[in-house]
Parts: sequence; structure tokens; C-alpha cells
Amino acid sequence: MGLSCSCGEYDGEGWWFFPPDDYERAPAGRRKRCCSCKSLIEIDAICTRFTRGRGPNTEIDELIHGDEISLASWWMCERCSDLYFSISELGFCITLGDSMLDLVREYRENYGPAMEEV
Repeated sequence: MGLSCSCGEYDGEGWWFFPPDDYERAPAGRRKRCCSCKSLIEIDAICTRFTRGRGPNTEIDELIHGDEISLASWWMCERCSDLYFSISELGFCITLGDSMLDLVREYRENYGPAMEEV
């Protein structure tokens, strides 16, 4: 989606995520795939977890699960997590699933020093 200074309001459609506070170790069992660069995250590697949820789609959903339905967490490798924390610290809103490398490239093009031609 690209860099944005405002996240907008949740309109009740789709899903949301809760940003991580810190790094953690990837769980044992199965490797996870980074939601940003799509690389495999090794078991016990340093990474971040993004807890996700959504609202009920039907009355049955609401009766069974209530107002919030938990979805599978998404994971980000250490390199992409570093970039995520840096970009969000600058005040930009990040759409989960965007490539952090592309966002850094966009930031550099828009806000970095002008490159001199040789």
C-alpha cells in the first residue's frame, strides 16, 4: 500500500492486527514465513508476532465467537522487524503484508537526501 501518515478508521470489514511490543523467539514445531519478505523463519529465531483478529461476518459467527474472532498470527523475520519498528517509530502507518524493503526504498526516494549525479 505504501507509506502513509494516517492509518484511517476500521470500517468493520476485513481484519485487524495488533503491533508487537518487542521481539520474541519463533515457536517450536513448524517454521513460519515472514509476512513481509516471504522468507522462512527458522525455529527459535528472533522475530515478531502480529496477533490478528476480525469481527463476525454472520449472526452465527457472533453467537459462536462473540464480537472478536481470533485469526492466525502473522510473523516477521528479524530483518523486516527491525525495519518495521524503524518505520513505525518515524510515525508512518504500515499495512501488514507490505514489503518493508519496498517501504524503506520509498522512504529514501521521498525523504532521503538528493543524490548528486556524477
